[in-house]
Amino acid sequence: MRPRSLLFAVLLLAAGTARAGAFEDIREMNRDLSVATWTGDALWFEANMADEYVLIAPNGDVRTKREFIRELTTSGLKMDPYEPMDVHVRIYGGSAIVTGRLVQRFTIAGTRYARDVRYTDVYVKGKKGWQLVSGHSSAISAKK
Repeated sequence: MRPRSLLFAVLLLAAGTARAGAFEDIREMNRDLSVATWTGDALWFEANMADEYVLIAPNGDVRTKREFIRELTTSGLKMDPYEPMDVHVRIYGGSAIVTGRLVQRFTIAGTRYARDVRYTDVYVKGKKGWQLVSGHSSAISAKK
């Protein structure tokens, strides 16, 4: 093998390994995001959510990072554990898009709720590593 071909092969292997590592990092963050949500872990969100984060809720409301954390840590909110389903990760250089589905069951002030949604989360890799910068969720309508 010529030196130039060998160098190209090594660079290709390194790029593939880095990309696989990015996929695993984002998959882990997606799982951690779910756990942080149902446990109300404000510290996780402070560390992993960009200050300019914006969430579009299923009802169309827009929430900032501060509003999201405040809602999540409201006393009287008790969320059941859940696992994301149908998760797909796409990496575009220093950006990642995660799509999936989740069913949340929770209680607020004694009233029980269930929410079945599809979601899209956007991550950007910066100096602090991967940061969650945007989220969108859409309610799945019950079939008639």
